[in-house]
Amino acid sequence: MPREPIPDDLRRFILTSVPSVPFVEAMLLFMAKEDAALSVDEIARGLYLPRGAALQVIEALREAHIVAADPAQPEANRFAPASPELDAMLRNLATFYARDLIGVTDLIHSRTARRAQQFADAFRIRKDS
Repeated sequence: MPREPIPDDLRRFILTSVPSVPFVEAMLLFMAKEDAALSVDEIARGLYLPRGAALQVIEALREAHIVAADPAQPEANRFAPASPELDAMLRNLATFYARDLIGVTDLIHSRTARRAQQFADAFRIRKDS
């Protein structure tokens, strides 16, 4: 059975706004507990990451305006998309991720691979014509 293609708007969002699979996985953890704030340690355990790496992922989510600090709990954050449009896109991403994990992760990794190749190309020695 062929996979359903990732819609163009979601594809653009992933390519421009999703830096890694742990970013998506952390977002999903926050979405699953929308009514609660999650600590760095809870995210670290949920993602099987060291605390420092989990903190970096959470900071990226905060910078993307997907989660926000919980004023009642230091070091805790909650799912809080900055706009209804962002919320809708994140929910679309979550739905598609559940439906086509490989397709979405391949797209995320293609972005990373492309950046690595561009970096490597910057150091390629070329002959002058």
